[in-house]
Amino acid sequence: MTTETTPHRRETSADRLVRQLLRIEDAAPRSIMSLNGSLIVSAVRCILVYAVIPALAPLVGWLGVLAGPLSIVMSLTAIGLSIYSLRRVWLANWQRRWAYTAFIAVVVVALVVMLVFDLRALAG
Repeated sequence: MTTETTPHRRETSADRLVRQLLRIEDAAPRSIMSLNGSLIVSAVRCILVYAVIPALAPLVGWLGVLAGPLSIVMSLTAIGLSIYSLRRVWLANWQRRWAYTAFIAVVVVALVVMLVFDLRALAG
């Protein structure tokens, strides 16, 4: 990912709204740091929840009991890291911040849907 930023930003009302939602209204632009954390957590979560746990569950009966809580914790962590990375993009005033915002919105919606399914399954 490139770290292109626009040095003198011209903010639209939509830009101001997102900056308010992310609580970075008057922050000066900063460089983009690593954004890989949220993607790595999402990838590890998917591998564990959809490959490792189902494959090992028949061999180790108690692992199935841990699948739901583990998935919930990892989903919440991935959502938090996604929002953190989105804040970093907006703080950097990256020129492709709207495309990244749309991507993160899709990721967060998918994680919330999975979180709802996990909570319903855990509740019985």
